[in-house]
Amino acid sequence: MSQKNRNALVTLAIGDDYVADFMKHAEPTWAKYCTRHGYDAILLTDLIDKDCDFSKKSIHWQKLLVGILPQLQDYDRVVWIDGDILINHRMAPSIVDEVSGDKIGVIDASPEFHYGDDVYNLHARFLILNYLMKIRMGGAKPGGVDKVTITDGNLAAYYKFLGFEKEVTRFINTGVFVFSPKQHGAFLAGIYQKYDQDYMDFENTPLSYEFQANDAVQYIDGRFNHVWRSVAVKHYPFLFNRDRVDNYDEMLRLCANVTFRNSYFMHFAGGAGNPVIKDAFSMIDSEAASAAQLAFPDEWESLEDLVEFERLDGLDKTGRGIMF
Repeated sequence: MSQKNRNALVTLAIGDDYVADFMKHAEPTWAKYCTRHGYDAILLTDLIDKDCDFSKKSIHWQKLLVGILPQLQDYDRVVWIDGDILINHRMAPSIVDEVSGDKIGVIDASPEFHYGDDVYNLHARFLILNYLMKIRMGGAKPGGVDKVTITDGNLAAYYKFLGFEKEVTRFINTGVFVFSPKQHGAFLAGIYQKYDQDYMDFENTPLSYEFQANDAVQYIDGRFNHVWRSVAVKHYPFLFNRDRVDNYDEMLRLCANVTFRNSYFMHFAGGAGNPVIKDAFSMIDSEAASAAQLAFPDEWESLEDLVEFERLDGLDKTGRGIMF
């Protein structure tokens, strides 16, 4: 693909099934966002490091090598986006405008660990719900252990427990980050070379650490990496037990679509073995104009006869029917 614009969205999908899933669900939302804001959309379908030992180091790490690809060097900004992200192209502003100077733009996921809950925080709530859901689905305890340990999510202690030297106190979800190939390509590739194996969340924890330890980031609006799992845990925990919900699929569809309307980029991370996440990815109606259309699809067809939208500044009429 020849370069047409100064900025680009980039992702990687390996294998026919992953490519087909991306092209069916994500690519249409990316394409419209790129047209609106003047970006190129680039789907990489070949491994960058073909010599990687994938028994130790998963494909997720390859995102760190995107910045040294020759075909990306002339872009001002590249936005890495995981392939399980849908873009609300009607509402999302230009993400590169959120990042200034020489920093890498990222989203702070720490609030999930700070939000108080009856058991620690939202992250712990997810761990509990996900664990109980898998027991109910499989009839056996995942991992073959009698009891699991869920910790309090103290982030400074978390990094220290895993052996990281510097004290950092935030958690960055690395499914989205904005960088300059010329400025940051070598830095990101250096992180790739530094680590030879996965952590429990593949590349996310070490990359989150390195971003903070090197003072390399600028935090941007969280709606650019709005994780569906976190929203479901906070607002719709009943979705983790489909036996408790009548007309489950329709409830899942509605909850996920409302979340999409409240997102810029909606991230379906952690979908492996979790139908709450995996199934919702294919249920998003990205073309619905608004949450009101989702709630009242029949009435929406005649909306022009019922409602007009006007900015208050300059409104030159008075009388009944104006809603403030």
